Parts: sequence; structure tokens; C-alpha cells
Amino acid sequence: MKIASLTALAAALTLSVGSLSAGAARAAGPPANLKPTHVDGSGLNVLDLEGQKAWYADKLGMVLVNTIKRADKPYEYIMGFGDGEGRAIIALLLSPQRPPGPNAYGRIILAVPNAKGLADWLKTQGVDNREVIPNAAYFIHDPEGNNIELYTAPPKT
Repeated sequence: MKIASLTALAAALTLSVGSLSAGAARAAGPPANLKPTHVDGSGLNVLDLEGQKAWYADKLGMVLVNTIKRADKPYEYIMGFGDGEGRAIIALLLSPQRPPGPNAYGRIILAVPNAKGLADWLKTQGVDNREVIPNAAYFIHDPEGNNIELYTAPPKT
């Protein structure tokens, strides 16, 4: 009886180790031809689709890249900076069931040539900011409270 139990235990351990090895192989990611190449952008669920589109255009200079419709009505706007295919975008998705206030999403980080200059200009437009790293990183909020970081990378030394 003990031999049968030991044999069963050994078989179970072999299967378990085999599963761990297979799990380790999976952790390496998908095959190279299926692996994502970069992050295209982020998406925000918004309550006021038209208002958010206007704010991102007026305050940050974004342009409408694409409109996704349902039943001939826009339900998602893809916003970008008009700098060509393959560049980062922000998708604004109408989501009337989401609670008011900022999304649970951390923040959108925008690379800008002069974070302090843009933060100062936005202040003249009624958009408050909070300095995080002097001359390099400033936090602002869109009208629905979503966090946006204006970031200028320090010069490489």
C-alpha cells in the first residue's frame, strides 16, 4: 500500500513540476509575432463627451483623430496631436453610468517641451496646476477631475 501511495505522490509531484515549468514559459510573454510593440495611448470613460473633446482641443491643442459611432451617434473620440500614425492617443469614451469625479486611472503623462511654461499658460486659461518637480513635472486636471501630468524630461548629462 505504501508503495502505491509513494508512486501516486511522485506522479503528482512530477505533474506539479511540469506545470510550474510550463507556467514559467508562459511568463516570458506571447510569441514574438504576437507581442505588443508599444503603448498607443490611454482611454478615459467620460460623462460629457462633447465637453471633454472641446477641453482637450482648447487647452492641450489635441485634434480629433477618429470618431467611433453607435447608432449614428458618437460614443468615442480618439484625440491626438496630429503627428501621424503610430503616435500616442487619448480615447474619450462616453460612459454615462460611471460615477462623477476622476477615473480610478492614475494619470495621463504628456511629454511637453516646457512643462513650467505650459502650466503657467494653462493657469491664465483657468486651469490650476500643482508643481511636482520644479520646471519638470506639473499636475493638472481636466473638467471631470482626471489627472494629467505635464512632463519635461531633464537634459541628459
